[in-house]
Order: sequence, then C-alpha cells, then structure tokens
Amino acid sequence: MKLQALCFTICLILFTLLLPAPIEAAADGMKIKDPVLEKAIRDELKLTDDQVLDYKTLQKLTTLYPKGKEKIKSLEGLEFALNLTDIYIDNQEITDVRPLQYLHKLKFIALSHNKIQNICPISNLSNLQKLLISNNEIERISCFSHLTSLTDLLASQNKIVDIASLAKLPIKWLDIVGNPVVDILPIGSMEELRTLFIDEDGLNEKSKLMLQQFQQSGITVNRAPNRSNPADGLAVIVNSDRVLFDHPPIMEAGTTLVQFRPLFEKLGFTIMWDNETKTIQASKEGVKLTLQVDNVKASLNGTEQLLPIAPRNVDGNLFVPIRFVGEASNYDVTLENSSKTIYLIPSHDVISPNQMSQLTVNGKWLSKPSSGALGDQMVLTKGNNFITLATESRDDLSDIKSLAQYEKAIKASIESQNGKDFSESRLMSINGLEASQFSYSVNSATNGNYTIVQTLISGKYNFYRVILFTRDLVYSEVEKDYQDIVPTFRELKTTSQLSKEKFGVLSPKERVLDAAQYYRKLGFFQKDSQLTEQQFDDKFLVFYEGYINEDWNPFDSAEWYDEFAELYILQQDKDRVWLEDTEMDVLKGNERYVKALQEWGAISRGAFKPTNIVEKWDTEDGPISVSFMLNGQKRTIHPEYMSDFLDTSILGELNEWIKETGYQFVQVVIDQQVFVTVLKADEKAKIQKDRLINFDSLGY
Repeated sequence: MKLQALCFTICLILFTLLLPAPIEAAADGMKIKDPVLEKAIRDELKLTDDQVLDYKTLQKLTTLYPKGKEKIKSLEGLEFALNLTDIYIDNQEITDVRPLQYLHKLKFIALSHNKIQNICPISNLSNLQKLLISNNEIERISCFSHLTSLTDLLASQNKIVDIASLAKLPIKWLDIVGNPVVDILPIGSMEELRTLFIDEDGLNEKSKLMLQQFQQSGITVNRAPNRSNPADGLAVIVNSDRVLFDHPPIMEAGTTLVQFRPLFEKLGFTIMWDNETKTIQASKEGVKLTLQVDNVKASLNGTEQLLPIAPRNVDGNLFVPIRFVGEASNYDVTLENSSKTIYLIPSHDVISPNQMSQLTVNGKWLSKPSSGALGDQMVLTKGNNFITLATESRDDLSDIKSLAQYEKAIKASIESQNGKDFSESRLMSINGLEASQFSYSVNSATNGNYTIVQTLISGKYNFYRVILFTRDLVYSEVEKDYQDIVPTFRELKTTSQLSKEKFGVLSPKERVLDAAQYYRKLGFFQKDSQLTEQQFDDKFLVFYEGYINEDWNPFDSAEWYDEFAELYILQQDKDRVWLEDTEMDVLKGNERYVKALQEWGAISRGAFKPTNIVEKWDTEDGPISVSFMLNGQKRTIHPEYMSDFLDTSILGELNEWIKETGYQFVQVVIDQQVFVTVLKADEKAKIQKDRLINFDSLGY
C-alpha cells in the first residue's frame, strides 16, 4: 500500500485536475503525427483502422508498449494522453521528448536506445518514479532536481558529467555506467541510495575513496544486493546524514554492531582509545561513555550498563552495538525494514515543505518527502502509521469563515469517501489557535481498515489539519505520540508576511531610500560612489517620482504590499542587475539566448565570460541548443522551447560552471519578469536574512 494513494483517497477534500492551458486549447486539433506511434496506440486501445482516435478516446490510454519493428520518430500528439502512467518506448528514433512534459500521471518512462540530447522537458513530472534513459546522447540532467518521486534512474551510456542535481532525490537504484562522471561527492548524502552502478576508473581520488565507503555503508556498488544477507545493504543515517563506514555492519543475535569511530564522530563525540586496556572513552556535552572490547558491561555517565552484546575487534576494527550508543546519546534508534535503514534521530522540529507550519516529533517518526497528490504537506511515518499536516489557504476557501464551517465541509467530504463511526468533536486551543479534533474509521479493499484522527486548526492565514492514519487501536502508543505532537503545532509566517511586517510600515519614500542605502552599502551602485549620502538620496527620490503613476506604486503598502518592490530599485544598477520580461519573441533566428548570455556575462562580476556563442534551432519550435566557449572549454546548454518566453532555468547549469569563482547567479521570478544578479554565498545569505527575499531554485 502506498502512502500517497491512502492520503489521496482519505485526507484531501477535493482535487480539481485542470488541463494545462495549451493542451486544453489545442485538444480539438489533436493529431498523432507519427503513423508508427498511432498504430502502437491503436494496438494498445484495440482500435481498428476505421475507428476514430480522437481526444476523448486517447484519455483511455494508460500504458503504451509498442511491439512493432518499425521505429517511432516523433511523439507529437501524445501530449493529449493525459491519463498515461507507464510508457515503454525503447529502441526507437526519438529525439524530442517535449510531448511528455504535460503527462503528469506518468510514473514509469523507458526511453533507452534513442537519440535524445535534451531530457529536461520531463523534469516537471513530480509523480515519476522510474526513468530509463540509457544509450542516448544526454549531457545535462541538472534539471532533475524537481523529480521528487524518482526512485530508479538508469542512465548508462550517455555524456553526463555532473550528477549534483540528484543529491536530494529519493533514488534507490542509480546506474550511470558509461558516463564521464568524475565527482560523486555531491551524492554522498543521499539517504535512500542502495544500489549504484558506475565506472570507477574515471573518478577523482576523493570519489574513489567515497565509493569504497559506500560499499561498507549500505550501498551495493556494481552488483545487485544480496537479499539473503540481512546486513548487506544496511545503511545508518544520523539526523539526515549517511554514516560512511570502512567496514560493513555485523548482525548477531538480533543486534547490529557497527564500526565505532565513524559513528561516534558523526554523533559528535570526542574519542580516547586506551590500547592497553582496549577501552573507548567517548564524551560530549551531557554524555560520557566507556566501552571495553569483549566486555558486556559499559558505563554511561558513571552508571554501569549491561550491553546486549560486547564490543568486539574484527580485523583490527572495533565494532559496537549501535542501539545502545544511539540511545545513550539521546537519539531514538529506528530500524526501517523496508529500506534496510537504521535511523538515529533525536526529538526535533519538522517544518512543512511550504514553510507555513511546524511540528515537534520524537526521532521514531521519520519525515518523508511529499509529492504528487500530497503536494506541500508534511508527511511523517512510524511503521504502518502516518501523520500528515495539510494546509488550505483561507483565500482558496472564501466561503468558509469559521472553524465550525471548515469542520462541516471536511466531514461531508469524508462521509462521501465512506468514512464512518465518527467520534464527538473535541474543542481545544493549540498555542492560542482555535482547534477541534475527531476520529473515524475507513474500510477499503485497497488500503484495509484504518482509524483516522484529525485535528483541525484555524490559523491566521490558513486552515490546517494534523491527520493520523493508524492500524493500531486508538489510545495505543501511536495515538499517544499523536496527542503529544498536536500541541506542538506552530503556524509560521511566510517570508512575504515577515517582509510586510518589516517594511510595510514604511512610507513609500522611506521604503525607497531604505532599500537604496542598504544595497549601496552592500556594493551595488558603484557608479554613484562619488555621490554624498544626500545626493544619493536625492537621486532616488527623483527616480521614485518618475517611476510611479496614479495607477501603480509598488512602494505604497496602504492598499497592497509588493514584496518585490526593492528589486525595481536594484534594477537601476545596470552593471549588476538584469530584470526583464521573459516574453521577448524567443523565436528561431532572433538569437535571444545569445543576447541573454552576453547580458548575463556583463553583470557577472567577471565570473562568466562566454565567447563564440552559437544558438541553434532544429525547427521553429525547437529543440534548441546554445554552444559557447567558457574558460577554454566548449559548453552546450539546451533551453526549453517556451513559445515566446526565455528559459532562465539554464542559469542553474551556468552556476555549476562558474562555482570555482565563488560567484553564483541568483534569480527572482516576478510573474513574467525575472530579476537576475550575481552574488557570493555570504551576500546572498545576508540579503535573504536582512531583506527577506526568497531567491528561486536554479536546480542545484
């Protein structure tokens, strides 16, 4: 049973699935361009040649496995198959995968043995779990950072150099054999990785060492895992960091022993080893441990403790029982059997993906990434039990003003989904917020029998639901955990809300001068360095009077607050800032990417100096490639075709190539406008803290 399916069925009020506007508008003119693809679709749907294959019929297509010998060259028209979940189109002649970008239900894609150079159009498919793209001509996967459900990536025999974008993905199986990858350090923190196939010879020395540690730390390298050995593939995670061992864990009589030094160092201990007595003394604030080889007695803060199994020396390496060490260090120790992972996590705060709320949980509740139907919800798991924290904006529920109305709507939705056995609602207050709690049961053939407890919270900006799904009896340990967790709920202010509180109280002119002086001190407006403070202020007061009009004043917070207003002030520094409307006739022959790269180079503080820029379009609507020389090397990027719009996500790839300079491009998207400048890491952090500006992710 999948958590996503359960929560989609039970905890959400309603999903309205809207077609992307271009697809909906073009549906009447739907046509499958490639006759080989059309035949494969007809075969899958069991349609005869004289039966109509129209938009409505195409919605019945959920899987596609072409079986003919003729090769598919184009996927055009497949973008209308909005219910497609699995597609296997290996060994074809496909170059353009853009039609797949609209198919948000896709979970499995096989595109191996084609002629694909640009795979990035599929990078927005947040439900995609398995991706097979071996034996193509792919160079760039920096866009993959948004594939937040991806568990299997088979990408051997391509031209991929950089795999940093995979670092935060839940990938379990990764095959990148036959790619010129040199550095694997960025993926050293991947919690879920269990199997890696890679060419060892081309790696740098640090990566080769890490590869050896991978093999002793729960990752099988260049072989399939041995499922009959319970210790094979066993990983240890402290907080969110994998512990890298030089020797694999040992399991004996139900107890797991691990190499002591990597574990103790990850836990923050200072270690002393007495070789004569074979004794470890480890200490950190509040904890002092003493353990001795082959002795089942240990000492914790001076008190004798009996170990389940004695520490032991194996081939010159000391192994210790991990549960004892973890719990003695005030960590909860949890074995997740499904992933063969031991987690050591203390009680900690978990912030929802949308940054709007927070819970405090013990270490036995594991935070899991949310995607697809769960969107921006927090997801916590403990065995077969789940807690989610869902957010619904008051603005989106304009007809619901009170907690009572919200509860009524929620219960009506639950009853429509076969919820029953409702308890009486219990009113409560959580950190000053009005709340109510009730439980009910759900019985379904798919998900079995569940008891659900919901706590509804009326926040200032949103309604919230802290929801427990449990197969255990109510008032069990799990339900007790839940009742302990609920009172820790905090509604967090978003960056925009904090910005309004800080700067919204200023008059329009005060806000202009406050921002201008701040950025001047940070090094912007170098051309004005000779101006006195008063002359500088006078210049920006003149700018203000000429910039606003009676219908538009972004600096005036009386009616509405524009969190981006000060970016229009920064725009006046043409040597450091690029702020443009990205709808700029990006068409074949207009060379908009050539111009953009030149302009970005001009504001890059010397970090990005491209030469010999060549922009190439295969057809009027792509694919697009832009090549240039940078620091003596030829580089090629593949912007997305976005009709008239410029694809600024390519800045992420540029950042990877200039990272050695210490500078990085940063951007803020304001509707169609995009603000771009170049900052050092400390400058970026200072602006984010002081000015409460959220810079958009650039894929790294």
